[in-house]
Amino acid sequence: MPLKNLFDHLFRNHRNELVHFAGQRAVEMAEDVVQESFLRLMQHPDPQTIENHRAYLYKLTGNTLIDYQRKLAVRQRYHSETPDLDSLPAETPGLDVALHHQQVLRGVLQALDGLPPMQRSIFLLHRFDGLTYQQIGKLLKMSRSSVERQFYAALEHCFAASLSGKP
Repeated sequence: MPLKNLFDHLFRNHRNELVHFAGQRAVEMAEDVVQESFLRLMQHPDPQTIENHRAYLYKLTGNTLIDYQRKLAVRQRYHSETPDLDSLPAETPGLDVALHHQQVLRGVLQALDGLPPMQRSIFLLHRFDGLTYQQIGKLLKMSRSSVERQFYAALEHCFAASLSGKP
């Protein structure tokens, strides 16, 4: 008998009794378990060599039930230990927050563009590259106090620009 006909025959003749069998241990999953059992039968390398298809299907259904019950037990165990995912805050900001951050960033970049080149360099070297005033002074051949004054002037400019909304 061709494989397609064999599977069709087995499904028509044994599906209902297998659903009843699975339903004795897991009513809500019985249909899924039987469907999974037939899928496992289809994965058999040579299903035509099986001597007793009905017994084999019962064995597959029993094993599938055990697998489903194990998965369910794991889900129930960890579900009680984890918070409800819908109650957790979103990791990505809302559109309004993202828009606000984008506007702030645009304002900061405009304020930085409005700085004299030396102040902008000192500000970026200190805030973004993490260099100390001493390191910046050596790099630019300036005293530490001059670097500090230039940095604070740049900081004041950025702060004033953020309050006024103009660079």
